[in-house]
Amino acid sequence: MPDLAAIVIHCRDPYLLAPFWSAVTGLPVAKVDQVRLADRSLGPTQAVLLRDPSGHRPDIWISPADDLPAPGRIHLDLVGDAEERAAVLGAGATVVRELPRWTVLADPEGNEFCLLPRAEAHGDQTPPGH
Repeated sequence: MPDLAAIVIHCRDPYLLAPFWSAVTGLPVAKVDQVRLADRSLGPTQAVLLRDPSGHRPDIWISPADDLPAPGRIHLDLVGDAEERAAVLGAGATVVRELPRWTVLADPEGNEFCLLPRAEAHGDQTPPGH
């Protein structure tokens, strides 16, 4: 089976979403893209790379797109405790709805994602966003 190499998050504003998803995932922005973000010098179709220096996690590309459906083209399921939830909210996420076993959140552009408690993450339940 192929390995998952990367996740692409399409967005309207990579200057807004790259720092958000970097903070939420803990993946640093690649050095060349740090400069482009700071200088606001990304080309109109240029994506921003978030990369795990250890290579143990997939890359995340924050890629501009003109035509985006609501609530976006991604749905990530994240796992975290109360402290991590507070950090995600502090990074700019908003609560969309509270469900009995997880919370649906949205990034600053409205892309929805779920935050599951660790106990829910490895069960045999239907994935939250599906």
